[in-house]
Amino acid sequence: MTAQPKAVAMFLRPLANLLQQYGEDPVILFAEYGLTVEDTYNPEIWISVDVTSALLTAAEERLKDASLGINMARRSEYSAFGGLGLALSAGGSMLSVLQRLARYQRLISDAVKAEVVLGETTVAVQFRPTAGHTPHPQGMQYVMASLMRLVRLRVDPGLNPISVQVAHDEHSYCQRIARYFRVQPETTDFYGLTFSREQANAELHSSDNQMAAMLEATLNERLAEQEKGSLVIQLSIWLEGQLPEGEPTLAEAAERFNLSARSFQRRLADEELTWKQLLEKTRRTLVERHLSVPGTTVTQLAFMLGFSDVSAFSRAFKKWYGMSPSQFREGEPDN
Repeated sequence: MTAQPKAVAMFLRPLANLLQQYGEDPVILFAEYGLTVEDTYNPEIWISVDVTSALLTAAEERLKDASLGINMARRSEYSAFGGLGLALSAGGSMLSVLQRLARYQRLISDAVKAEVVLGETTVAVQFRPTAGHTPHPQGMQYVMASLMRLVRLRVDPGLNPISVQVAHDEHSYCQRIARYFRVQPETTDFYGLTFSREQANAELHSSDNQMAAMLEATLNERLAEQEKGSLVIQLSIWLEGQLPEGEPTLAEAAERFNLSARSFQRRLADEELTWKQLLEKTRRTLVERHLSVPGTTVTQLAFMLGFSDVSAFSRAFKKWYGMSPSQFREGEPDN
């Protein structure tokens, strides 16, 4: 039986603030769903998304507000997303912020999966449901508006995505989305924001890349702790430490996790992965984490990813992204 998706209670703190501002007592409404406002200050409390969805619906109906998620975002602090929010706001390029969001989003919710999709001239972040869950439209409005608010505060107040995708076609909802994001949303089966490569390469003002790297290391440890039962997560973290010494073999990995080679391959197959795919996935995660850090050279990246030489790394990079590392940094597609 699939476990019920959950989210951290801190996610709802801006909702309590919004209710209070509109003269509604959040204590009373939260209590109807077995929650306290104090729960939203505790990063260790996780609640079923059925509860968060029901609460969002009740608040939307009570306030008659099709912009509920956007208004929550306007009253939200980075800490409402826990350590992930702090890591996102620490800085780097917009692209690195989106990649951080996709990598560590599971620390605040397992109800949706965030993915960064790199095109030749665009960068998109897409949110798709997990375990058959249907995300609450206002919850997704809140997440996307929070991200957009960060970008406008720290990059450019006039920055707009080039497209917005929503999995909800209610007219007033789409109107509010169009007004806030300044582009008419496309109705599809997922939620997402698409930016130009030039926009995504912009640096957040007052970036502290060293602080971002420190926070990311902490998030990596928390993710490993949270997903102790996941062989893939544990393997990825082990690989990150091993790759600078050279590419480990499948047999070495199986031995490290006390499995026979056959059992090891079967466990990977259960996750719809092969050893080669896991290596590539881990290497791409490392590329996206380090390429945006100023001063990181292609030679250093090749070393961190366990390639025998720079040319082997460059060939792999071109295969993954359709461009060279320098073009990736500059946002220029190959001709």
